[in-house]
Amino acid sequence: MGDEIIQLGFKTIEVWPKGQEAEICGDPSIRKTVFTDIQEYHPRLVSKILEFEEHHRLRKRYSRGAGGAKILNLSQWVSAEAELINARAMSLFKRVLACEQAVVDLSWANVYRTGDYCMPHSHLRSTASVVYCLDPGDEDPEDAHSGRFCFVDPRLHNCCREQDGCMTEPFLPGMSSGTMIIFPSQLVHAVNPYTGKRPRIMLSWNINKNALPGTPQPVNPEQGV
Repeated sequence: MGDEIIQLGFKTIEVWPKGQEAEICGDPSIRKTVFTDIQEYHPRLVSKILEFEEHHRLRKRYSRGAGGAKILNLSQWVSAEAELINARAMSLFKRVLACEQAVVDLSWANVYRTGDYCMPHSHLRSTASVVYCLDPGDEDPEDAHSGRFCFVDPRLHNCCREQDGCMTEPFLPGMSSGTMIIFPSQLVHAVNPYTGKRPRIMLSWNINKNALPGTPQPVNPEQGV
């Protein structure tokens, strides 16, 4: 599992770098890892996504509350950088769930512009969801929660510090550039309204141990991170 490599131009990049760990993040069901080699693939991947956002058949935009513009299906991007990060998402799934196979049911990028956000939701047809921060966007000195990914689920203790089962505060795992998290797809999560000017770019996957029957449904307009 640790020997897989991807060729980026003249460089060979390990899918799962030696010593890379996925640590518990606030709850045992949520794991988090941070990749430090992001300069090897982020610039070209960001350029590719912004090019798609401008005009491409894979681009979808629904409403401000649906997570900005979506670019679907990383496997169709014809990009070694997308191939690398897609392989890393599947590797994280296999490591955390201790399984030999990972099958992506859906994958997409979200490009948030000023005023975009994502309403609380869970993901269908999926065992676990993976989220990767490509660019967190601009910080807002007047709103520390601007554009922040968060869990708002009454099953999580970190959301229910006052009383079990009562969601009184969001759990914000903190996602700097290069951060990847994995969590059960049924957990309710959201993204706060983004107030920055630089595009905020996230990648998402819904993954299972085995392929599901039927064809994956399009991304629900309210789903995205």
